[in-house]
Amino acid sequence: EHEDWTDVKHSERKKRDRILADKVLLELIQKSDYEGFKRLFTNLGILALTGYCIHRLEIFPFDQNKYLSLDKDNEELWKLATFIPAYVFYGFQIQCFAFAGQHEFLHRNAWKTRWINDWVLFVVGTACFEFGKHEQMMHKQHHTFTNNIDKDPELTSFYSREELENPEFRNVNKTKFGFFCQFLYIWPTFKSRICKLISSALGIAVDYTGTGWSMQTPKYSKESGIMQDLKAAARLQLLVYAAIFGLFGQTSEGCQALMFWWIVPVLVGYAPVNFVRNLEHADCEVSKEMNCLRNTRTVRSNAILRQLLWNTNYHAEHHCYPMVPFFNLPKLSELMDAHVIHNECRHFSTQNWEAMKPGGWINQQAKGLKKRD
Repeated sequence: EHEDWTDVKHSERKKRDRILADKVLLELIQKSDYEGFKRLFTNLGILALTGYCIHRLEIFPFDQNKYLSLDKDNEELWKLATFIPAYVFYGFQIQCFAFAGQHEFLHRNAWKTRWINDWVLFVVGTACFEFGKHEQMMHKQHHTFTNNIDKDPELTSFYSREELENPEFRNVNKTKFGFFCQFLYIWPTFKSRICKLISSALGIAVDYTGTGWSMQTPKYSKESGIMQDLKAAARLQLLVYAAIFGLFGQTSEGCQALMFWWIVPVLVGYAPVNFVRNLEHADCEVSKEMNCLRNTRTVRSNAILRQLLWNTNYHAEHHCYPMVPFFNLPKLSELMDAHVIHNECRHFSTQNWEAMKPGGWINQQAKGLKKRD
């Protein structure tokens, strides 16, 4: 089964941004359980290896007395210096599952067998403090109305009407200080995730904020069954959390283990993963007629990031053909490279610099707001 999230039929999209012959597309959309499990277990293996290296450093359980009087030759100092980047990388990998892995699961592109995608989506979402079912609904809306200032929840949930109606809107923070701060805004992010879970468990339809509905589209109808599914999934996820904390949180040792190996890494990993997810549609066309060759970015990046990100760096190609599984996105990118408008930033570091540099996207957007004032 191939799910096509789009605002119009495939035949109409071919007039806009779907440039491939149908024969070529039919080959690319074939899914594979083998490829899904290979990527899942490879990434879990990298995560486990990183965890083992952290364990070997013997930082946990933490003894602050060891680090109160360190000299430059102290072995513990070198352990600590190794631990910090390893722990950040460990957290980054968990957030890659939350961001990129979950993305493939909710599209049901990771495995040919549909139910495997659904169950892994729930397990990974729960482990990463995401709400996969809600993300699936919001992400479908995002694909259907990409960069539409009235209907795309990735815009309406995070920007004011004044910002969205700015002719120079670049889909970036208003200030450079705000751009830096987004890497550290951990509490607001997790607050919205908690609110999404609780609101859905109560049967309240919400956008990414978890507290309201900002899109100019109807809420879920009773006939669709979507709200009922969200309510059931949210309640199940809350029950899993209650069981985990009830089981492991009875002792101080259990609480410390949960914090060190699970909760803190999820928080630590948010900053680095935001570096690769924050500008997917920045400085792109904002229009009510969706053209994903113009409204989405693609980044080449490097082999390790492509592995951990399930090839979601090929984002424009994915938006044009959301039914193509992750392992065929590199092939799709080769076929589409000359047609994608926003692929000039080959690396995530280049992309972030384009937003931050003098005269960059943030400055251009700010000039538009000043003109309106």
